[in-house]
Amino acid sequence: MFDAVLDWLASNGKWINVIRLTTLLERDQVCEPKVLGAVAAVLAQSDRTPKWKTLAKRYKPEKIGELEALFQKDGHPLVHDHSRRDPVFEAYGYMREPIERKNVSSPVLTSGNSAWTASSFMFKARALFGVNIRADVFAYLALQRASNPTRIANDLGYSQRRVHDALADMAASGIFKVRTVGKSREYVFEAGAGWSGIFGGEDCKVEWYDWRAMARALSSIWRRLGSLNEKGASEYILTSEEQKAFREVQDDLIAAEPTWQGNLKETLAPISGFGWKRMWLARGEELARDSRGYPVPPSTDQVTSLYHKTDACY
Repeated sequence: MFDAVLDWLASNGKWINVIRLTTLLERDQVCEPKVLGAVAAVLAQSDRTPKWKTLAKRYKPEKIGELEALFQKDGHPLVHDHSRRDPVFEAYGYMREPIERKNVSSPVLTSGNSAWTASSFMFKARALFGVNIRADVFAYLALQRASNPTRIANDLGYSQRRVHDALADMAASGIFKVRTVGKSREYVFEAGAGWSGIFGGEDCKVEWYDWRAMARALSSIWRRLGSLNEKGASEYILTSEEQKAFREVQDDLIAAEPTWQGNLKETLAPISGFGWKRMWLARGEELARDSRGYPVPPSTDQVTSLYHKTDACY
């Protein structure tokens, strides 16, 4: 999976906003900075633009101590051949076998596809406005329909001043309307007139999903549960620690809860280009599984909101 992400970045790295990526990494601490530095150094070998080189330099450690295995399973290093090491990751303090590029990832944007979909919306916005704050603010507000600078800044990871300036400039174009809510100004993207006025055709069906909150929650859960010493611990202690891990990220999990709309049958069908299914379950209900451990799709009267990944998602 890790190398699949590298492969995808090699094909689509031009659409990544590394300034925002740096901010999110340092605020949310979803991974070790030197891991991102090593990834950037790999990408800089084929992408001559300065952004990856700058990022690689920013997170390169000054001193390298004992090498740490990049991949582990049950606390044990996953390195099959210790004599074959990737030189780039080794320079960042990690031990792994050399990367083998497969070049199987397709460009996320193609000239023949004009549809604004869930998987391409942010990237299309960046292609239109540039890889900058305006593209991200546009995508956020177009999908949220209405918000204020404070919330947008908090959710996207930009400063409130920069968001305010971007909104003020973009509102002058007539894309957004401004209304006063209490003592604050709220910017509105009208569902019908706003979308149709810019792109023509019917209103967009894509909805905003807070991947940042989900990534922050999952990384926190993985760190806490991964550090548990299960040896000798009772089932009560393990369950208690698991519940504590989920309580600590409750707000992020709620923020990442999707808003379901549309036809359940279509929503449960596999999404084109992805190997996972989206499922909903009534609150408090248990997800049924078959004898092999795979989830059993809920019935139509069990609808609220639960995402369950069933296969690899790239």
